This record gives sequence, structure tokens and C-alpha cells, in this order.
Amino acid sequence: MADADDPPVLEGFICPICKSDLGDATKLLSHFEDVHSEEQDFIKSFKDLYDKAKKKILKQDTPSSTGINNVRQTSAASFDYSHEPQEIGTTRSRKKKFDAIRDERMQRLAVPTNQLIIRLGKLLENMPTDPLKRKVHEQNIVAWLDGETVDRCPNCAGSFYLARRKHHCRTCGSIMCNDCSHFMSLNTARKILDRPVEEIPQGNTEKNLRLCVHCISLLEVREEKRESRSAKPILSQFYQRLSEHKQQAHDLRLQYLKMYNSLTNGESIYSLDEAQVVKLKLLKLAENIDALSSKIAVLGKGTENPPQGQALRLQNMVRAASAVYLKTHLLNLPGLPTEEQFAEAQNKRREAINARIHEEKKRKSRLSNQINNVKSGPSLPKQSSDPTVSLGQGWVPEKTKVNEYDDPLIEQINIIRSYIKEAKAAHKYDEVASLEENLQELKKEFWKKQTEQELAKSGESSEAASLSSYDEVRQSDSSH
Repeated sequence: MADADDPPVLEGFICPICKSDLGDATKLLSHFEDVHSEEQDFIKSFKDLYDKAKKKILKQDTPSSTGINNVRQTSAASFDYSHEPQEIGTTRSRKKKFDAIRDERMQRLAVPTNQLIIRLGKLLENMPTDPLKRKVHEQNIVAWLDGETVDRCPNCAGSFYLARRKHHCRTCGSIMCNDCSHFMSLNTARKILDRPVEEIPQGNTEKNLRLCVHCISLLEVREEKRESRSAKPILSQFYQRLSEHKQQAHDLRLQYLKMYNSLTNGESIYSLDEAQVVKLKLLKLAENIDALSSKIAVLGKGTENPPQGQALRLQNMVRAASAVYLKTHLLNLPGLPTEEQFAEAQNKRREAINARIHEEKKRKSRLSNQINNVKSGPSLPKQSSDPTVSLGQGWVPEKTKVNEYDDPLIEQINIIRSYIKEAKAAHKYDEVASLEENLQELKKEFWKKQTEQELAKSGESSEAASLSSYDEVRQSDSSH
């Protein structure tokens, strides 16, 4: 027990100098700084004491920043963060469990659906047209539930009475009310079974099969899955059309460039109107390609689930590739020559052909002069008037002028030219291209044959001249 002479214990925010209670810590600190400001050392010690007391009260006694830095430096120096690669621990495959769960769920849908398909096929096979016989046929395929044992509809739980009659499902035999049943047309059932659809005569109503909600939902799910497997996404359909337009543009571009080169060289195989038609087709295809690529780029962006990630990137790449294709292949086509330019090119080509013919005639003339000089030389004896027989040179055929139309090559060339005109009139440019190649080959063969004939004639003349000179020398030697 405390002694009576001890001073009383003061509690609260007491000033250590004047012993006055100030109520809270803020007032105590301001009072101490204002009233007892002359005692600086005591104030400093009081602040330190106050800070320590505050930290203890608030349980925030944390080490100083210097201590924290020292701890961090010590931790960094004492711990080595480098470690060896860790091996993979024990693993366990969950695939068997997943397959088991999946197979179980698939069986819940696959087995009943297959049963419905089998029953549906039996119902459609040899179905009578008479209602009574049809009912017996349906009951023979699927056993119907006894109506007396069912008082309520199992789907809507409605009671059966005079206005709400009982109906049986044709594929499972269960009972339901009219509101909970659905009708499937026979043609729809044939489509599900991949059977040919029958045409309904005018004036006759199509027959239907009454099915319950569960059976028709299973059949609809199966049909939707089949359609989803066979149906292409809208993006694939757009891209397929885009590829078809690009292929058509590629073929027409090659044809246009061939026409352009032919018209620029002054050839008369094509006309300016035909080339202009091909160019207009190319421009129309370019518009279609640009429109389709734009649709692909914005496809699905205005919907609730816009494309993202790889799908969006794919659409943008298709658009960019189409723009590059248009720029490099269809928008830089060379312009067709005008009527004046085409006429000038034709004149130049005609002059070149005439110059070539003139040069060929000069060559033939020089060749014939050389042959005549050999024949009229002093070492050659007089030739007999009979051109078919010559001493020392054997039998020589009579020279006859061959009509150019007797040559089969000329005849084939004329036939090919007529075919080219017919193909151009029918706008079959692929056949025109192949016929032109055949025409060029025939022309090359004709010129090659003509050259060989000229060379053969000149060789025979030279051989005849040498043989005549040899006979003359022998005769002179024998006379001596």
C-alpha cells in the first residue's frame, strides 16, 4: 500500500516543467515550444522521448534507415542467388480421367441420338398412307406408354382432361400434351437421314411426325453439328471468292500483256477494241478485289464479339496483301496505243517485212549468180539440150515450178489462220494463244525448209560442175 506522504501520481498529457495537463499530445508539444522555448536541450531530449513513446504506443517501432541499409547489404553479401537448373518434379497425366468423363457425357447424347435415327428410318420405311394403318405401323416400331398410368404431362406437369389430350412421341413412345409436342415434316426427317426429298403435290398437306421436346432437341443438335462441319465460315467464303477473282485477274492480265505487245509491234492478230474489252474486265475485277478485301478487314467489328488477336491480324493481313496485289499487278498496266500509234507501228512492221523480203531476194539473186558463173565457166563442157540426161553426172530431175499452195505447210498455215479468226470472233483467247504458237512453229518450219532447199540446189550445182571438170581432165590425159 502506498505511503500517505508520497506525491500523487499525475496521469494524462502533463507538462514536465509546469505540471499542467494539456489534454492531448499536440497541445502539449505546442505549449512546450511556446512557453518553455528557452530550454533547448531539454526540448530536444523531450522530443526524443516523445517520439519513442509514440512509437511504442502505436507499435511502430521500426529500425532506422541506416539499419535497414546495413541489413540489406549484409543480406546481399551473405546470400548467393545463383542456383542450378531445377529438375521437373513428379508429374501425373489426367488424360485418362478426362477421356472417361468425356466418353460418359458423349454417351449420354450419342446413344439416344443413334436410337432416334434408327427408329426414324424404320418409321419412314414403308409408311402407310391410311391413318389407322399408319398408327399401327408406328406402334410396331416404337412401343407406346400406357396412357392410363400417366395423369400429368411430364414436361409442364399439367393435368390431362377433356381439353388437354394425351399424345405419344413417335420416336420414344412417351406421353406429353399438345403444347409440349413438336411436329417434324417427313422431308425434314429424310434430310436428317440423307434420303432423297419427295415433292409434295399441290393441294396436299405435308405429313408430319409428332415428337417430344427431348427427341426433337437431340435431332436438332445433331443436325446443327453436321451443318457446322460442312458449312464454311463467312470469312472463308469471302476469301474463296477473293482467290477466284485474283485467278481470273491473273489470266486476263497475261492475255492483256500479250495483246499489248502484239499491238505495240504492229501485228494484226488482235484489235484495239478487243484489248480495251479485256482491260475493262481487269478494272472491274480490281474493284471486286478491293471491295471484298475491305469487307474482310471490317468483318465482325460491329458485333458484340468483335475479332481479336490472331483473327483480327489475319483479316488485316488479307487486306494488306490484296492492296499490294492491286498495286503491283492491276493498277500499273501499260496503256494501249492510240489509233495513230497503232497505224504507225503497222507501217514500221510492214517496212521491216518488205526490207526482209528484199534482203531475201538479194540473197537468192547472189546465189543464182554464183551458180550461173560455175555453169558458164571455161572448164565446163557444153550441156546437152536434154535436161534429164547428162554425161558423168547421172540422172537429174526436171526443174518444175511448184505452186506455193501445193506445199502442205502453206496449206496448214492458212488453216491455222482461219481457226485464229474464228476463235477471236468467239472470244476464246486461250485457244487463240495455242493456235498462235502453232502458227509460229509452222512458219519457222516453212522458212527452214526453204533454206534447206536453196542450199541443196546450190550444192547439187557445185557437185555437177566439179564432176564435169574431172571428166574433162581425164579426156585430156587420155588423148596425150
